[in-house]
Amino acid sequence: MSNKKITLILILFFVFTPAIFLSGCVPYIIGGNYSGQNSGGYAPPPGYYPPKRISNGVEIGVASWYGPGFQGRPTASGQIYNMYDLTAASLTLPLDSYAYVTDLENHRSVEVLVDDRGPYADGRIMDLSYAAARALDMIGPGTALVRVQYLGPNPVSLAECKRYYNAGGIVPAVKHAPPVCGYTLQFAAYTRKNKALNKVSAMKKFVPGVHLIKKNINGSLYYKVVFGRFKNLQDAYNFAKTIAKYGYDVYITRSE
Repeated sequence: MSNKKITLILILFFVFTPAIFLSGCVPYIIGGNYSGQNSGGYAPPPGYYPPKRISNGVEIGVASWYGPGFQGRPTASGQIYNMYDLTAASLTLPLDSYAYVTDLENHRSVEVLVDDRGPYADGRIMDLSYAAARALDMIGPGTALVRVQYLGPNPVSLAECKRYYNAGGIVPAVKHAPPVCGYTLQFAAYTRKNKALNKVSAMKKFVPGVHLIKKNINGSLYYKVVFGRFKNLQDAYNFAKTIAKYGYDVYITRSE
C-alpha cells in the first residue's frame, strides 16, 4: 500500500465514525476499568518475608513474565489480571504505582502499573505482563536483566480525570497543574536516542505525525516514540486498531 493511501486512511479516521474500524485487534491496552476481590494473584510461600524497599528508587535484577495461566484472576490490588495490559508484579514497589522497566541488553523500556505481588521464585525482582514483556522483546527468552525505576503513585484517579474534562478542562478548585489525563499511542521506548530515532523514521513512513518525546526521571533519559493525544480510552482504542491491522505493535499509554 502506498504512503498516500495510508495517509488518506488516517485522515478518514477523523472524518468518519470510528465504527468503520471495528475489525482488527489492538493487543495492548493500559488502564482498563476492572473490578475484583482483594486477593493476591500469587500466594507467598510459607515463611516468606518481603525484602526492603529498593534504594534511591532503582533496582537491578532479573525479570520474568506471566500470562495465560493467570488471565482473569484477581491481583493483589483487587484488579483482574489482563495479560494485554502494561502491568507488573513487584516484591517491593507500592501497589497502584508506576515504574519504568528497561532491558539492559537491548535498551528497550516500558512503563508499567504495579498492581500485583511477586514473583516468589529464583530471586527475580519483577513479573511483567505479557504485553510489557513483549514491549521489551523478552517473550522468547522468558527472562531479562532489567533496571526498575520507581516513578511514584498513580497520579490521578479516573474520577478526577472525568471531572476535569466535564468542566471543559478547567477546574477552578484545583490549585495545582491539571491532572495527567488522556492517552497517547506509543510504538516503542528506549534509553538510547539513536534507537528511538530509527523507530521514528520507520514509523513516519506509515503514520505521519509520529514523533519523539523525552522524559527525564532523576537523571535517566527515556525516549518514547508516540503519536496523538486522546481524551478517552475509546478514541485511542479505535485509532490504534487501524494501525494494528497492518501488523504494528501499538500501546495505549497515559499522556505526558
